[in-house]
Amino acid sequence: MGTRRFVMGDIHGEADKLKAALKAVNFDYENDELIQLGDIVDRGLQSYECVEELLKIKKLISIKGNHDVCFYDSIRTGRANILFNQGGKQTLQSYIRNCDPDKEISIKLSEYSTDFDYDNYPITHINFFANQKNYYLDQENNFFVHGGFDRHKLVEEESDVEVFYWDRDLFLAAKSYASMKNNNYPFKMKNNFKEVFIGHTPTTYFEETKPINAANIWNLDTGCGKGGLLTIMNVKTKEYVQV
Repeated sequence: MGTRRFVMGDIHGEADKLKAALKAVNFDYENDELIQLGDIVDRGLQSYECVEELLKIKKLISIKGNHDVCFYDSIRTGRANILFNQGGKQTLQSYIRNCDPDKEISIKLSEYSTDFDYDNYPITHINFFANQKNYYLDQENNFFVHGGFDRHKLVEEESDVEVFYWDRDLFLAAKSYASMKNNNYPFKMKNNFKEVFIGHTPTTYFEETKPINAANIWNLDTGCGKGGLLTIMNVKTKEYVQV
C-alpha cells in the first residue's frame, strides 16, 4: 500500500481523540502523511501528550493555529499567554504535570504568573512549534491553512501573516456563496486553488457536527476541545472518520 494523505482538524488538547482517530484510519506512522490544520493546544487537558503523539509521525506537516502561535509566543518571550483564559491554562497545566510537577501557577484576578519557564519545556516541543507552517500548498494545488486568507490578493503577497491563523471571512464568504440560488460563476479567489482545507471556525457554530464543504472550501474543525468531534479526512477520497 502506497502513501496515503490525510488532513486533520483542530485537536485542542484532546490526545485520546487524536490517537483514536489515527487508529481508526489505520494510520501508518512511517509512511502515511498527515497535514494537521493547527490548534493542537488549549482547552483540553492533554496538550503535551498531543505534541508527543504528533512527533511520532514521520511525514507530518503541521500548520500554525492561533492558539499554537499564542502558546509559542509565551514560551519564547516569557510573557503571559493572551489566550490563558481561553484554554491556555489547561495547556500550561499539562506541561507542568508532565515536565515538572513542582512548578506552580499563581492566578490573581485576570492575570497569572508561573515559575515554569523556557528551560522547563522539552526542546523537541519548542522546535515543533517553531517549525510550524503558516500554510501548505501540495503538488495537486490543494491549499491547507488554519483560518483562511484574503481571497482578493495572492497569498504569497500577504504581508500580515496573522490572517492565516485568525481569518474567518474566507469561510463565511464561501458559505454565503454556497447558499446562493444562482451561483453558476466560480467562487472568486486570486489564487486558483483546487481545494482549500481549513480549521479554526467550528462547524458546530452552524449546528453541524460534520465537515462543511462550501464552494471549494472544506472546514474540518468539528468542535474538538469544545465538546465536539475530531475529524480526519483522506485528502484524495474525502472519506473521513470522526471520534
